[in-house]
This record gives sequence, C-alpha cells and structure tokens, in this order.
Amino acid sequence: MKIQQPSVLIPDPCNNPLAYYAIRCLKQANSEFNINVIVSSGQTLDDNEWLYFYKYSAYIDNLVVSANSMNSLEYLDEVIRIIENQGINLIFPASEEGFKFVSKYRYKLSKFCRIVALPSEENLDAAFDKWKLHLLLQKHNIPTPETVLLKEIENISQFNYPVILKPVDGSGGKNIQKFDSLEEENFQAICNYPNDVYIVQKYVPGHDIGCSVLCQDGQVLAYTIQQQLGLTEGFTPKIDKLKFVHDSAVIDIVTKTMNVLKWSGIANLDLRYNSQTGQINVIEINPRFWQSLMGSLSVGVNFPYILYLLSNNISFERISYKEQYYAKFHRFIQDAFNGSLEYSLSDTNVKYFLSDPSGILHFLFYKLMKQKLFQNMKSIFSLQSQKIQNVK
Repeated sequence: MKIQQPSVLIPDPCNNPLAYYAIRCLKQANSEFNINVIVSSGQTLDDNEWLYFYKYSAYIDNLVVSANSMNSLEYLDEVIRIIENQGINLIFPASEEGFKFVSKYRYKLSKFCRIVALPSEENLDAAFDKWKLHLLLQKHNIPTPETVLLKEIENISQFNYPVILKPVDGSGGKNIQKFDSLEEENFQAICNYPNDVYIVQKYVPGHDIGCSVLCQDGQVLAYTIQQQLGLTEGFTPKIDKLKFVHDSAVIDIVTKTMNVLKWSGIANLDLRYNSQTGQINVIEINPRFWQSLMGSLSVGVNFPYILYLLSNNISFERISYKEQYYAKFHRFIQDAFNGSLEYSLSDTNVKYFLSDPSGILHFLFYKLMKQKLFQNMKSIFSLQSQKIQNVK
C-alpha cells in the first residue's frame, strides 16, 4: 500500500551513515517521503564528514542543526516544534543515540505524532547493555557464551582462555580485546579502568553470522541472514562483501530470542557459529539500523519502509529474500582483479552511489581536502621537528 505524502523526522548525531541508509530505503519505496533530520549538538560542518554529506544529499528535504545535545530537554522541545511545524507523521530514529532518545521520551513524543515501533523500555535497555542481555539469555536457556562482569572477578585463573574483554555498552567492535592468557599485573591494570564497565566473555571458535529482523510483539515478520565475507581487522565488522543465505538453525534461535523479549521494531543480531560444538550462540542485539542495510534492500527486504508501515498499523505481505552476494564497489574491483568474482556489478552499492551525485561529490571533495590539510600539517610539524633537532 502506498502512503500519500508521508513525513518522518529522524533525530540523529549524523556521525555515521545509518540514518542515510534508512532515508535511501524510504525514498526507494516512495519518492514522496518528506525527510526531516535534526542533528544534535557537537556535530559541526567543519569537523564531521557525514554531516557535510547530509547537507548536500538530494534525499534529505529538511536538515536542522541543533545547538543542544540529544539528552537535553531543549533538544526535545526543538523536536516537538519540528513535528508541529512540518506536519510529521512519524518520528523515526536510525542510530543507537536516536533510538535511546525516542525511547526515553516515547510517552511525551507520542502526544504529538506516532513514534516508531519499539520494544519495552526494559528490553531495549537490556539490548543496549551486554551484561543485562547475557543474564536475560541465560535465564531463558538461549545459547550465549560464558560471561562475567570484570569487576566481580576475583581470580583470573578461573577462566579457560582465550577470552574476550568488551565494554557493556560498546558498538561496532570498539574497545574489544582478545586475550589468549592474562598476567596478573595486566589484569589489575584492566580492572582499574576508571570510567567503563566491562564484561569478560569466553571466546567462541568459529565464524560470525548476522540476522536482521522486523518484529511485532515477539513475532518475526521479516528477516535476512547474512554472512560476512570481508577480512576483519580486530573485532570491527567488515561488511565490504556479504552473502545473504537461508539457515533454519539461525532463524530458530533468533525467533526464540525475539519471542522472549516480546520485541517490536527492528534489530540486528550478532551470532557466532561454534566450529567445535556446532552450536549457534547469540552474542549481541543491536536495536538500531545496521551497516548492511542496503544489502538487505538489494535482496528484497526494505526494513525501514516496512518498519514505517508497521508503526502506522498498515498491513503488508510476508517478505522473502533472494540468496545472493552484496558487495561494495571497491571489493567488486578487487574480486574482479584476483579472479574470484562470483557476482555482478548490479549486486554492489554502485547503483546507490551514483544516484546521489551532489552528496557524493561534496563528500569526496571534503575528504580529499581534509586529507590534504592533514598531510600539509604533518609536513609542517615534521619540518619544525627537524629544525629543532638541527638547533640542538
């Protein structure tokens, strides 16, 4: 069913492309979407390349840069004014910060327009907190790695190494470390981290699997399962090449997990296949849009649009997806040169890349100038350092 003149407001820090991916999907479904974005304090056009890109994108109809932070009441007041002045149908977060904001003020915002489908505050909070999620999964006998809070460990010898150390509220693989062993002095140094809460998790040998879902009251309405085929540096996901597959074992455990949480809305689950036991473990739940969102679109599942439909109580048919590859253009070139190309150019992001030339050109120009400025500053500092050494 096509919606006439739908209008959404996306609260976002614009420090990554997640909101842009969601916007592209909405416009792909209906070009009449009126897209409004309000950017939080701390993001300026001088130091944020993604915000610079958003400013020139043809897919954003109204961009507001707020002087307030997203957790402030002043920012909330600005959001409400935009809702009223622009005739917003739905407030539509994309990033982690956006979902936290909408969840925090869900009851007040719902007085002015619809809010996107969300799980309960308790379960959303559990998804954002890896320790709470572990306890919840363990309670319901959902396979997940052995995990303990770092601050509660008294004896490091209690572990069977290797282990993973990760912050409870981190994302994107940041600040995650693997330890094959841990000396007492290093352990004490880690325990003294002043500002962060960490968990220690048993390392699962095997490979990662991703599953993206749209749910209503715990029922999975749409999903895609994707294997990451790019080379991973550390624990940062590498999504330059994906293969979308069907796997009954994966969707069974995902369905059980979403049912336990009575989940509504979208989520992206990180799972791990244990190569020694054959068991699939739930590692994390990301209650936001994801980096491989355009890949999901390319195989036939437009998650942002069906989330819009769900949030407006509009029915849609159950969606299936194709098993195929999706890659970024640079990976396509790499595979073509090394003779490992198993997919076509139409299975890459080039079709999306070329359809927003103004945003792309300004973005690339900005990155080029920023890199050139960095190189110039590096040369100046190097020259000054040499002069100082000569004086000495």
